[in-house]
Parts: sequence; C-alpha cells; structure tokens
Amino acid sequence: MARIALNARLLIPGRLEGIGWFTHECYQRLIAAHPEHQFLLLFDRAIAQEFRYGINASEVQLLPPARRPFLYDAWFDYAVTRQLKRWKADVFISTDGMLSRRTRVPQIPVFHDLNFMHHPEWMPGREAKYYRSRFPEFARQATRILTVSDYSRHDIASQFQVSLEKIEVVFNAPSSEYQPVEHLEQVQSQRDLLAKGNPYFIFVGSLHPRKNIPGLLAAFETYRSIGGVNDLVIVGESMWSDEMRNQHGVHFLGRMERKELATSVAASEGLVFIPWFEGFGVPIVEAFASGVPVIASNRTSMPEVCGGAAAALLEPDDHDGIAKCMKKLENDAAFKNDAIKRGLARASCFSWDDSAGRMWDAIEQVLEA
Repeated sequence: MARIALNARLLIPGRLEGIGWFTHECYQRLIAAHPEHQFLLLFDRAIAQEFRYGINASEVQLLPPARRPFLYDAWFDYAVTRQLKRWKADVFISTDGMLSRRTRVPQIPVFHDLNFMHHPEWMPGREAKYYRSRFPEFARQATRILTVSDYSRHDIASQFQVSLEKIEVVFNAPSSEYQPVEHLEQVQSQRDLLAKGNPYFIFVGSLHPRKNIPGLLAAFETYRSIGGVNDLVIVGESMWSDEMRNQHGVHFLGRMERKELATSVAASEGLVFIPWFEGFGVPIVEAFASGVPVIASNRTSMPEVCGGAAAALLEPDDHDGIAKCMKKLENDAAFKNDAIKRGLARASCFSWDDSAGRMWDAIEQVLEA
C-alpha cells in the first residue's frame, strides 16, 4: 500500500477554474480506481464535503492559506513539508505546479503552461517574479513532471533544460455536461437569456490579457461591418485588467456555473477562441463535445488540441480572416456541419478517465523506482 499526498489547494467549492477542474476530475478518478492505496488531500482552507472522494482518502487543512506569493513558500516549504513527513508520504502530487523545496519525498508537479516565462508583463509583478524564480527550481527538483500538451512538454524542456523523458502529457478533457443540444427550444431559451433572443457566437475564458479580448472585439466589429447578424457572448471573469467595453451586440456575462455554461456553449453558433497563448485551451474541446464549430488561434498548443477539426486556425490579430470565417459559419451550412462533425470526432480523443490513468502511470513509475 502506497501513501500518496495530493495538493488540493485549488479545490474551492463553487470556484473551480481550469486547474481546479483538472484537479477535481483527476483526483476523484485516481482515488476511486486505486482502493488499495491511501490518499491524503492537503487543503489550505476549510474542506468542502464535495471533495471527500472515498474511504481510502483523508483530508487535512494546513495553515497559512497560500493565496499570495509570500505565503506560497510558507505553505509548501514548511506546512506541506511537515505534513509529508508526519504522514510518511511516498509521493506528493501538485496539480498547480508548486512544490516543497525542503522535503525528500518524491514530487510530481503539473505545469499547465509557461506563459509567465514568455509574457511576464501579462501578470502582476509579484506573481510573475515568484513564478519565474521558483518554477525553474521546481522543474529541477521534480522526480517527474506532468503537463497538458505536447507543446507545453517541449516548452518546459527548452525553458528549464529538462529532459523530455522526464515529462509526461496528461491532457485536459471535456466534462460529461458538454453535449450537443437536443431541442431547438433549448437553443432559443439560451438566446433569450443571454443575447436578447439573437443567435450568438461565444467566447469562454478568463478576461486575461493573453486571451486577446480586444482582438476578439475587433474581429466581431469587422464581422458586423460585413453583414454578420449574430451577437457575441463573452463568458468569464476579469482577472488582472478590465477588458470589457461597450459594443453593440456584445454581452459580457461574467462567470457561469458549469451546467449553465455547457448549455450556453451548445446553443451557440460557434466558439471564437483566439488567445495569444494557451497550454491547452479547454474551451476548444468543450465546444467540440457540444457539437459546436470552433474558430481558434494558430498559436502555441491550439493547433495540436484542434487536431485538424477547427473550422479555421488563424493568427490572433487577423481580424478580417476571423470575421470572414464567422460570416461563413453563419451562411454556409455545409461548412458549418462539416466542422461540427470533425469536432465531435476530435472530442472523443480526450477523456478524464484516460487523463487520470496517465497520471497514475507517472505515479507508479515513481513508486517503483
């Protein structure tokens, strides 16, 4: 029986974001699939019932809450280190990429992307400084490293001078809520709710500078100028800058719960997702699974994730090209239906069961070393 400690810092009830969902989907499957082992989830705040995954898993809250750069070191280097020693952990998994620098327990971080190495100007100064300082250390200290795309795998190896053989890919996946809409009444209901009754394209993601919201708005303005009639729905919270501005036909809706979001995506005319940088791009596979065509950026991991299934892959600042593709999806049913068919096939390549299995393979390699 192995004793496997899990960083659960980002399992926050009602506030799961990209890494939080990755953590939740993988951990619950790991624990259910391996009743022969013991798991310990390490939280930095009160523990919610929804994250108690099984009788072979226990939970502990460690202080202080690690929500600022100067507290990250205190939590990982001291609180986590003590708990790993006290519990006699065999391995520590950290899905937010951060590690203890003071433990001898083998550690496996998940590095989702290295945006902070390429564009520190897109983050608050203290966050960027912390990530750029600590993550090279974490990469050297890690026994194995997990990441979410082959693009990120090669980026990690290059940036941190780490062997590719040390890095494994564990993809993101769409949740079961993301499915094609079954009834036209559902489509109109979402249009009424989100876009004043109008058909709409959708964007999903945090309103972060790397998501290219100004470029999205410029492309939409061009689309309207060439006769496009659909609205644009933008779902996501502003993070470190306010990207919102008034524009006719644009609806900023903030954060949505996952079930509502899945319905909103499935009822859309297409996802327009043109960030400058992504380690994976989860909304792409969620849209594919929902039977929705995707216009995506041709940068970083997004061509890999699309796997030839996008309606178009375009430069994030090609506003004319993006607008023309939006217009083609509006007017060309055969083009749209072909993109939907290819997207559904591509979505079937990703599953959380497979991702949890890949994570377990990495754990097993460490346990057997």
